This record gives sequence, C-alpha cells and structure tokens, in this order.
Amino acid sequence: MLRSILLIFLVSLTFALDNGLGRTPPMGFNTWNHFYCNIDEKIIKNSADFLVSLGLKDLGYNYVNIDDCWMANARVDGKLVANATRFPSGIKALAKYCHDKGLKLGIYSSAGTKTCQKLPASLGYEDVDAATWASWDIDYLKYDNCFRDSQSALARYSKMRDALNKTGRPMFYSICNWGQEEVWKWGKDVGNSWRTTGDIEDRFESMRKIYMRNVILGDYGKPGGWNDPDMLEVGNGKMNTIEYRTHFTLWAMAKSPLLIGCDLTKIKKVDLDILKNKAIIALNQDKTGDQARCKMACREQDFRRTARRAQIAVMKTVDGYALAITNWNDRQIIYGTRVVFSELGLDGSSYKAVELWTKQELGVVKDSFIHRALVPHGTAVYRLTKV
Repeated sequence: MLRSILLIFLVSLTFALDNGLGRTPPMGFNTWNHFYCNIDEKIIKNSADFLVSLGLKDLGYNYVNIDDCWMANARVDGKLVANATRFPSGIKALAKYCHDKGLKLGIYSSAGTKTCQKLPASLGYEDVDAATWASWDIDYLKYDNCFRDSQSALARYSKMRDALNKTGRPMFYSICNWGQEEVWKWGKDVGNSWRTTGDIEDRFESMRKIYMRNVILGDYGKPGGWNDPDMLEVGNGKMNTIEYRTHFTLWAMAKSPLLIGCDLTKIKKVDLDILKNKAIIALNQDKTGDQARCKMACREQDFRRTARRAQIAVMKTVDGYALAITNWNDRQIIYGTRVVFSELGLDGSSYKAVELWTKQELGVVKDSFIHRALVPHGTAVYRLTKV
C-alpha cells in the first residue's frame, strides 16, 4: 500500500497531462451504445451531419467519437490502420470531414494487447499510436482496459499520457478502466476523464446503480479532469421519457461527459428535446466545476419502497445552487418533499427558484420550499439563483 501511494505521489510530481482541455465536461456522440461493432464511415459522417442539422452542435455537442472496431485485423509496418472495407477513405479524411463542420473526431484503443473486440491495441505501442493519431488530426482518445498485462493501470495509462504529450497535439484523454484501482485518486494527473464504473446498459436499474457508485466521488472531479459514469442511453428506447429525463439530469449534474449514444438519424423528438434542454446542459457546463453530491436519502434503505423518500443531490453554480430531487422507487411520492436549505448545506440567502423541466417558477424562496408529488423514477431539478 505504501509503495502504491509513493508511486502515485512521484507520478503526480513528475508528469501530468498538459493539454489544456476539459475545462468543462466534453459533449458529443459515441458509436458504442447503439452501433457496437457495426460501424463504418457512413455512420460516422451521418452522425456528424445530424449533430449539425439537429442543432446539437450549437449547444456544445462537438465530439464525434469512433469506438471499437475501426481498425484492421493487423498492424501494417507496425502501425494501426483503419479497416479498409469499413473506412475506405481513412481516418484522416474523416477527421477533415468533421473539422470542416466545426466538429472534432475521437478514436478508440485499449491499454492492453487487444481491444475488447480482440483487435490490435496499444500496449507497447504508445508512442507509435499517439503519433499516428496526431498525424490523422485526432482530437479525443477513449482508452479501454481489455487484455491488459500485469502492469498497474496507473503505469499503463501514464505511458499513453506521456505519448500523447510528446505529439504536441492536444487530445482529450478518456481513461476507461471501469473504475478499477481507485482511478479517481490518480486520474486527474493522467487523463481528462476517468470511468468510475462498469458499462451502462439501457435499463433504469443499471443507470441507478451506476449513478449511486459515481455520486460519492464528487470531491475528485474538477475542471480539466472529470468522473465519468459512462455514456448516455437517451434515445435507445428501453427506458421511458421520465427515466431518460432522470438519466440526463443526473449525468449533467454529475459533471459527466455528455456523449450521446443513440442513432441520431432516427431519434424521436421527445428524446431529442431531452438532449437539447439548455438549462440542464448549463448545469453540466457551469464554470464552478462542482459535481452534485447526495445530501438526503443517500443510502439504499433510505429511499427504497418502505421508506418512499426522495433523494436530494446538490451542486454549486456560479450564481447559487442546483438541486435534483429523485424518486428512485416504483411508486409515486404523493405527500411532497420538504427541501430545507440548512439540512442541505445551503447558506441563508434568498433564492429565485425555477424547476428546469416544467419551467415552473416558485418566486423567491428562503429557508425551505416544498416540491409536491413526484412520479416513479422521476426527477425534479431546481436552479436556485441568489437574489
């Protein structure tokens, strides 16, 4: 244990990711949650096109990230190359396509001998691969954790950090080691974000469990380096609208990267409206960089069916606070939830209170207010602006 602590200390003293990126959490699109390994050049171009045409780019969604399965089955002259059937124009041409639209292109690899889909990965090839991506004008790297050797995650991910630094090209560095080896304790010295959990699924219970694991880590995420509870499932169809609103709200307030994971060419208006809620996006991009922390009903036994209490999470904003009031239960909370400022650590100011989904204005409130009924799996989110 002492040796591990000393190693982390020495790494933080001697090296750091110095790319100036991630001052707010990144926003964009990733192929994996919907397309999995079934990707090609057309899907990437369509996704870029629809980020622009749907108005998402104008709201800050500017990364188009290619996940696993873009590469050929073997290296050529020691370098990664694109699958020629899926990506006949090559990755550099895709980067230009995105850049010409004012977007950025992201790529994927793994800190192991193979990717999770058993394709060539980057362990032992860090300098070569980083230089290749820089030559392709890549803007973002998601770096997975499959087929790793006996080296620690800190050692493996630091090697790629140093390789990226050597290129001189700023690339957002997303550590994807599934929350292992307490990555939140050393991630800020190595990457711009770090996965705190395993993979999300398009199910309410999966989303809930991942959120609960991530919400306790609010002390670690800061501008330049963010906790990452995985990508968004909004629009993939297995949660309902209420649940997707809860998902999007809590990911935004967790200062998670907001990476859309559905097929944008087929997205329903109700799901698009969730992703385009400017008031919720503003919480994610708030310059304080404060991740919401759970303040009430934070344990499982506090909010499950017998208790039927709402959970409350709080984050600071540049002009006050935001509160998320969540009903994790399958039954409606009909008696209302009293929000007492002193119990949540808010100061004694008066605030203008607005609910950000319904746009209901409560006027000026002081000390407390009551949120009425809360539907199953629903979340109300209030922005409290000091007056």
